Amino acid sequence: MAELRDRIDITVEELEESLGAVRLPRFIEESENGFVGRIDSICDEIISDPNKRAIFVSGPTSSGKTTFTLRLSKTINEKGRKAVHLSLDDYYNLKVLKCDKEGRPDFETIDALDVDRIQHDIKALLAGETVIPPFFDFNIRQQKEGDPSNAISLGDDGVLIVEGLHGLSSRISGECPSDKCSKVFIMPYGNVFCDSKLMDSNEIRLLRRIIRDYRHRSAHALATIDYWPMIRKSEDLYYEEYLTSADYHVNSFLAYETLIVAPMAMGDISEALDKALKGSIEPSVFMEKSPTGKPFADLSAALVKANKLMGHLGKIPVISPEQVPEESILNEFIGPH
Repeated sequence: MAELRDRIDITVEELEESLGAVRLPRFIEESENGFVGRIDSICDEIISDPNKRAIFVSGPTSSGKTTFTLRLSKTINEKGRKAVHLSLDDYYNLKVLKCDKEGRPDFETIDALDVDRIQHDIKALLAGETVIPPFFDFNIRQQKEGDPSNAISLGDDGVLIVEGLHGLSSRISGECPSDKCSKVFIMPYGNVFCDSKLMDSNEIRLLRRIIRDYRHRSAHALATIDYWPMIRKSEDLYYEEYLTSADYHVNSFLAYETLIVAPMAMGDISEALDKALKGSIEPSVFMEKSPTGKPFADLSAALVKANKLMGHLGKIPVISPEQVPEESILNEFIGPH
């Protein structure tokens, strides 16, 4: 059973002390090495057991599941075993959606996935068959059939890595015998302080999500903040079960990351607040499928949260995204630079 471990607490003063031509590169390298070291230790344990045929990866939104999985796959391949990545995000099926009382559609529930197809494809792959996974386009929010050129298979001793919010659900991983699989729960686990607490793990993920949604999923900052209560509500239903069922916890919080994500999120929020003030803010993309027809679930609450975040983020020092290493997990959110 996994437990949350290795929490990283850091102060604004410590962040300021990390700046400088000599200190900053060392601070970034130490932060990145701590994360990579955890991946390597898990990989070594899995590689040493030839019976392991699958790894199931789960964690709340904006935890870095995709980058972690890709890096784990790369490391396993480099150590001599074939690794195949299956993303549950590509199995979204948004035909029937439930909503909360404010009208937010629940894209987070496992029922938003085509579970039957997921189960079929996992079984087929573990049985040595070839599978063509579907592809979900987040910009238009539609599932498409995969290209035959993207067909995957495990071979004789390959390892299947299944990654997604519900990767540790018994409906996804339950039919794989425990001696043949390993389960990983990943999430950032840390706090940032300035006299009092500025942000915790949930707000760290919110900042990551704001940045990623704006750059990769056609959603401005107020849309993400307005939708966040649905995300948190859904996570509360699954968090404990998935963490408890995991064999490993990976802390994806990098001590230096707020120097990057805070100013980027601040810019995104500021832009959205400016549009809201001018009356030109676009409707939330997350509400497009809401039966209420509302442009936002609760714009006034989102504005309050956005302004509170602005007050906190302005206290954090700033460095350029150019400082982020090419293979860092942060690039999953901030994009190429």
